[in-house]
Amino acid sequence: MYPETKPILFNCPKEFDTVEIYPVHDLHYGNECFDLRRWSALCDLILSEPNRYIVWVGDLLENAIPRSKSDMFTQTCNPQEQKEYITDMFRKFADRTIAILDGNHELNRSTKMCGLYPLYDCAAIAGIETAYRSAYAVMDIGVGTDSHGMKGRQTHYVGFAAHRAKSLKSFASVDALEGFDFFLTGHDHEATDHPRGKLIYDARNHAVSFKSVEVLNCGSFLSYGGYGAQAGYRPKSDKLYKLVLHGGEKRIETVGFYL
Repeated sequence: MYPETKPILFNCPKEFDTVEIYPVHDLHYGNECFDLRRWSALCDLILSEPNRYIVWVGDLLENAIPRSKSDMFTQTCNPQEQKEYITDMFRKFADRTIAILDGNHELNRSTKMCGLYPLYDCAAIAGIETAYRSAYAVMDIGVGTDSHGMKGRQTHYVGFAAHRAKSLKSFASVDALEGFDFFLTGHDHEATDHPRGKLIYDARNHAVSFKSVEVLNCGSFLSYGGYGAQAGYRPKSDKLYKLVLHGGEKRIETVGFYL
């Protein structure tokens, strides 16, 4: 396994003027409330155009095991069958996958209980283990070609993904990072688009500049019911998000949508 500090360098085909990045997390495959209809619709959407890519941001498995919060007796298939399904998904999107990282349903269960990394196994079997990181992923994504004609030079976007993150009014996890254009997170199943602004000082040029960082949480693929309903949690939005990265000029868009 590669360490998290090794960035994932991902250059898209130069003929794509734009690429779309779909963060996918909190599938919870195996949970009784897994929304297969929405997930299948998103799969079809991504595969319908060649410039659409996925960043997998954890909790892809329900992975209910002894002493975990999830209910072992209501999950629709056992953890091994869940791994087989996710392996098939990784194969299906092998050439569309930028990064894969764990969530708490993988790390706080299989990894802490017995030192296993189920999503790494899935990625290795699918032949895309180089995309796997455990705690967080740093991505350097090349798009299009330079608008000034500099011999195939691409426009680069740098992203950070972590399953869990803080998003308080006065502090967010993104505030601990520098040099990033977007930040992807999940875990709480609450779809949010919360961009953060930063002031940056350039010591070489003695100048202060402003930068916006896109910060997205794309919700989950669970319908309302099960543990959430029993615990009195409110239903979550079905909204999803994608990032549109432009080549030639550096420009990023956040697009929200429903399926």
